[in-house]
Amino acid sequence: MQKGKSVVVFAGLRIKDEFCQEFAQRAKSVVDNTRKEQGCIKYDLLRDVYSPDTFFFFEEYKDEAAFAAHRSMPYMDEFRKYRAGVVAEYLGVATLDRVGMR
Repeated sequence: MQKGKSVVVFAGLRIKDEFCQEFAQRAKSVVDNTRKEQGCIKYDLLRDVYSPDTFFFFEEYKDEAAFAAHRSMPYMDEFRKYRAGVVAEYLGVATLDRVGMR
């Protein structure tokens, strides 16, 4: 990753059916808290229309330091512990770069 460039992350997970509503509520709290972080540019939770047990996080941080700060937030540690018990499948995490854009 180049220094000073924004960090864009796209992560997907499939949640066990019985936890989908609870997961959406808990994840919304993470979204609300993350959007208040100084280095957060964008943080969205998306749900697959055709597979409602599938969620995606679309995140952008001003730089690597802001992304690292996000990962170290206390509410993220709590959410990771919760998430471990409700995820049916991790669909992957991609760290992306904007093509042809600053």
